[in-house]
Amino acid sequence: MSIMKKRALKGAAVLLTLCITLGAVGCQKGEDKGKAKENQSVTSEQAGMTTDAKGNNKFKPADYTLPSKDEYTYEFLGLKFKLSDNIRKDIDGKNLAMLDDQSPVEKDLKYAMLTFNKMTDEQKNAVIDKMGDGYEKWKSELERVGTIGMFEKGMSEDEISKITKCDTHKKLGESSDGKYAYYISTKSGAKDNFAEEFNKTKVDIIEKKARPENGFVLSEKKDLEGTEAFDKGSAKDLRNLSTKDINGKEFTSKEFGKYDLTMVNVFATWCTACVKEIPDLVKVQNEMKSKGVNIVGVVTDTVDDNGNNKEAIDKSKLIQKKTKASYPFLMPDKSNFNGRLNGIQAMPETFFVDKNGNIVGDTYSGAKTASEWKQVIEKELAKIKK
Repeated sequence: MSIMKKRALKGAAVLLTLCITLGAVGCQKGEDKGKAKENQSVTSEQAGMTTDAKGNNKFKPADYTLPSKDEYTYEFLGLKFKLSDNIRKDIDGKNLAMLDDQSPVEKDLKYAMLTFNKMTDEQKNAVIDKMGDGYEKWKSELERVGTIGMFEKGMSEDEISKITKCDTHKKLGESSDGKYAYYISTKSGAKDNFAEEFNKTKVDIIEKKARPENGFVLSEKKDLEGTEAFDKGSAKDLRNLSTKDINGKEFTSKEFGKYDLTMVNVFATWCTACVKEIPDLVKVQNEMKSKGVNIVGVVTDTVDDNGNNKEAIDKSKLIQKKTKASYPFLMPDKSNFNGRLNGIQAMPETFFVDKNGNIVGDTYSGAKTASEWKQVIEKELAKIKK
């Protein structure tokens, strides 16, 4: 199974959550529901993404919860833990949904946690749209019964209760950097003796790694192994890139040589925040091209284990047409852009490439407005001209 596909399966709930969370960053509300202003955000419907009769744009969220394992290791949390056999059975039987949640990735980390939620039969079998707020609504209606998490040191138990939706907290210790406290939390009155069973969880506090550049701390150790994007020493350039855009046109690293700086915007067709950002990127390209700056999009879901994903390619073409994006929408190549696309947990994600094909500057998670991107680009241009 490819890394891209593994990420889609293992982290779909995370990506959906983060995409929804990041949707507030750079997405602007229109005054008229059915009408988008020029060069402003567009709705999913205005982007032409509607569910067809075959339900191609729907998914079953219960199938994308975190799986049960013998042991979980979260190095960016500094935690390792083992759940009891009965808790694992409930996860396997879809009676319990294990999900992850953290404070916004673009801000200082306040908390990060694994949540445990009771599912009704209706919630187990629910099928929802990939676009819109269906997933967020499904998740919010689950009954939270427990969490294991890391919270900013000094946070009160009242604050922790609001975040965890639990009322009983047991402090487990503090992080190796001294900035966070660990708690296992449960909700009073949860059925089936959940609290008693959940408190059997064996938790070890381990050395906590520094927060990664993309801000996301809930990647498990096993998921990170072999994903070059989490190794700062790898994926330094795209000099040998050779891929195609969604229309079949060749795109090679020679294209980078035509500009001082190329902005690479990584997104997926199902990511609402990503699609809403595109009109702002169109505006940025129109204004910054004269300064030697180009933009390319990379649509991650246009390729899967079976090769080209025709449904996603067709959606991409429709999005490009509706948003009037003149810059290319590229498809991942066999190397996943020299490993640079591996391990992406939050979309949209944006990075920069200089005229020599080197990956330069900072990585940016989340959508931004045109004015915000222009400020970022000016900063990145200044760096390469030093």
